[in-house]
Amino acid sequence: MTTTRLYVVAIDTGHKHLVDAASASQAIRHVTRNMCSAVPATPKDVAMLMDQGVRVEVAREAEAAEAATRG
Repeated sequence: MTTTRLYVVAIDTGHKHLVDAASASQAIRHVTRNMCSAVPATPKDVAMLMDQGVRVEVAREAEAAEAATRG
């Protein structure tokens, strides 16, 4: 049996969720599961978004670990 704990997941609207989960990242995924999606970008997507001024953001493992430990 996996050990869980309660996490407070706050979103930018100020709303907070109390989630019983095995990790902070699992709690965040639970809350955001219907808020966003991620699919591989096609070359056409990249061209269109960059033309609109969207910049590439680089995700790092350290950021995920930091987000998981914020409290």
